[in-house]
Amino acid sequence: MKKLFLFIAIILFAGNLINAQNNIGFFVGGGISDMRMIDSIKSLTKEINKEMVYSPSYYGGINFENIIIERQLYLQFGLQAISRGFKADNDSVSYFIHNAYIPLEIKYKYFFSKRGEGNVFVSAGPYVAASYKGTKKDIALQELVAADTTGLLSFSPEMTFGKLGSNDFEAIDFGLNAGIGFGYSHLQVAYNFSMGLRNMIPSQTFKDIPSNVFVPKLKHMNHSITVGFYFTNK
Repeated sequence: MKKLFLFIAIILFAGNLINAQNNIGFFVGGGISDMRMIDSIKSLTKEINKEMVYSPSYYGGINFENIIIERQLYLQFGLQAISRGFKADNDSVSYFIHNAYIPLEIKYKYFFSKRGEGNVFVSAGPYVAASYKGTKKDIALQELVAADTTGLLSFSPEMTFGKLGSNDFEAIDFGLNAGIGFGYSHLQVAYNFSMGLRNMIPSQTFKDIPSNVFVPKLKHMNHSITVGFYFTNK
């Protein structure tokens, strides 16, 4: 019920922003994604994080710029698609996740002159993301399943999302997004960075662990470069 109310609130809020929008932009791009393990046993997580390396990602969608102070300050809302994941063990393990991504940012533009079209900008704010599809590879586990004669082991390349220990990751993530870029006329080129704040290990995985034991956390990170076209340059 709480999730239903949250999504209704997001849709209503998005509708208000879209109706009040002053500028619409479409953009595409790509970059790299990763996940970082956090645990109290730092020597262990250091080794795990060394094995987890970046994987390619895509990034694209629509941004709505709403003017707060014209040619200076904006409230930016996005409806985007982004991929996330990581690779490990010399690419023998990989996860590739498709996400719906909604950032809400304050954006500041500095125009080079009062009538000029060139500008630089920075943006920052929170985001919420929902994983809806993903694929995975684990060659060592796949070989074990292939050699298993009991039928007890199984492996599916299709990922599942939810709170159960049998799921691969949590479905909903939230965190912080930031960007910096250059605009000229109707074009914008930007670098974006996002950092997840939620533990993506399904919450019921460690439900029987005593409360005084530190539970490891796994969090998303993304770097991307995008090129966008905006209908106005206010």
